[in-house]
Parts: sequence; C-alpha cells; structure tokens
Amino acid sequence: MPDTPNTAQLPPPGDETLARTIAIAKRELEQMMDLNPQGMLLIDAGGQISRVNRAIVDLTGAGGFDALLGQPFAAIFADGDEEFVSRIIDSEGTAESFDRHVTLPNGFVRELRFSVAGAASGVRVMMVADITGEKERRANQESEHKKEAVAALIGGLMHNINQPLTVVTVTAKLMEMGLDKPTPDVEELRKNLSTISDLVMQIKQMLEKVEAASDYVTEEYLAGKRILDISKL
Repeated sequence: MPDTPNTAQLPPPGDETLARTIAIAKRELEQMMDLNPQGMLLIDAGGQISRVNRAIVDLTGAGGFDALLGQPFAAIFADGDEEFVSRIIDSEGTAESFDRHVTLPNGFVRELRFSVAGAASGVRVMMVADITGEKERRANQESEHKKEAVAALIGGLMHNINQPLTVVTVTAKLMEMGLDKPTPDVEELRKNLSTISDLVMQIKQMLEKVEAASDYVTEEYLAGKRILDISKL
C-alpha cells in the first residue's frame, strides 16, 4: 500500500451536516498543504503532529508520512524542548517567527524557521522553512556591499582629489625652485601660494560635500569598477 497522507473522508452526499462541512474544509486544507512547496503541518491541542505535507517528509528524511503522524512536535522539531514549542503555539498566527537549530530524524542539523499560519479548534497550522546558512549568507552579502561602498568612496576621492593634489605638489616644487634664486620673484610666489590655497579649499569643499551626502551615486571608472560620483551627490 503506497505511503500517502491521511485524507479527510466525506460523509454520504445526502448528509448535509456540520460534520460534512468540516470534512470539506479539512480536505481543502490538506490539498492546499500538499501543493505548497514550503513545509506545512498541523499540530493538535496535545502538541502532536496530525498532518504533514510532502515538503516536511522530504525535509526530515523520515521515510514517509506514517513516521511523523502522531509524533510529538517537540520530539521531531525541537529536540524535546517543550518550552520552545509552547512559545510557538502560543503565538497563534502572529507575524512572529522562531528560529532554531534542530537535529532532524535523518541526523542532519538544520536551522529551521517556525511560524503559526493559523489556529482553530485547538489545531495549529505550522509553517516550517529551512533557513540553514541564510544568516551567514546575508552577513557575507552585507560585508561585500560595505567593501564595495568603501572601494567606491576611496576610488571617487582619489579620482577627484588626485588632480588638484598633483597641481599643489608641482606648484610647491616651483616655489621651492623660485626661492633658490638669488632674487626670488615675490609676485610669482604670491601667485603660486594663491593657487595652492584655492586648490586646498576646493579639496576641503569636496570632502564636505561627501560628508553631507544623503545619496549614493556611482559612475563607471574602469572596466568592472565603479567609483563614487561626487559631482552628483
């Protein structure tokens, strides 16, 4: 006999009772669960698993539906931690979710996210998602984004500041050479000092613009590399 989940049995067609209505609703819920690629299960008032979908069977590696039905939720998904299970059940379908590393029946340790999607008549509809490695991936992505942002900032500053700094350096060298003359040209020195002063002020204003920026705009610089577009901040 194939391993299939329990399916609600409908009363005779002529029996238009409340029981038939409940059975129809239960059957529709079971069909919805089976079609959902995410793990779903039902927990009764006693904390036992009364229904699972194929995604849960595959996740746990339990070998089939019968290996999970009637088992305590805590034993399968919480390593026996009843307090953790109580907190989940008490949430009663709020937006709150609960993450936990769990040793599954197949022996694998996974990080799972649990949330109650609905509750009625003592039954909880539980959503189970495998988020193993998700936090690490998110942290790595954030780290990469920060590195990219820092690289773009440094590249933008170097690109925009390099030219005025070069002029300052050359001008200062010319002033040094002018001072070595027997009779330094005061007007030329004054002009060079003014040039240096203007360039230093230009750099200062550029740095203030970067500090006060509320947006992050980049521009293509070299192949595969982008730098901060300071002119558009």
